[in-house]
Amino acid sequence: MTATAVAGGLQAYGQYKEGAATNKYMKGVANIQEEQGRIELARGEKQAELIQDSAKFTGKKQQTEAAQIASAQRATLVANGIDLSSVTSADLATETIEKSRLDELAIRYNADINSWNTTEDAKFKKWSLDTQASQSRATGRNALASGKRSAFTTLLSTAGSMAAGGLLAGAGAGSSSVASGGKAATSNISYGARATMIA
Repeated sequence: MTATAVAGGLQAYGQYKEGAATNKYMKGVANIQEEQGRIELARGEKQAELIQDSAKFTGKKQQTEAAQIASAQRATLVANGIDLSSVTSADLATETIEKSRLDELAIRYNADINSWNTTEDAKFKKWSLDTQASQSRATGRNALASGKRSAFTTLLSTAGSMAAGGLLAGAGAGSSSVASGGKAATSNISYGARATMIA
């Protein structure tokens, strides 16, 4: 019975420790997943910021190039003897400015779209990793609960086995006592008068 108790106790302890170890591991996995989510979000926000900065730089470059083109056009008109106040030169300058502004708007629009997509993608990745972290924590909790249930079941089973063994042992001892009493009763049976010794 002692061996049964020790074996059952060790098995139950092992089952509990296994569940606890799995729970601890899954918590660690969840922490890593959450940290990855934060990193992804921060990276996305930084990338969106860089996209906007790049767009600003490109827009200023576009303005500079447009100004240079307009200046070159005026110089060409003057060289060809065309009055800068004429309709033709004014239309040409207006067209150049409008084209430059459209290019700037396209640059800004593309930057806004790209930065928005980048940010939303980062948010989705964080959400996905946070969801995985929640699932990991749930898996750990389930493993711990399962380990506790298995340990409890093992202890109950061990206790039942020990109780059954004790009952069988008690029943065997009772049978031995009955058998001994029967022999004693048989040995005390008298088979008639004993011979008396005469001094």
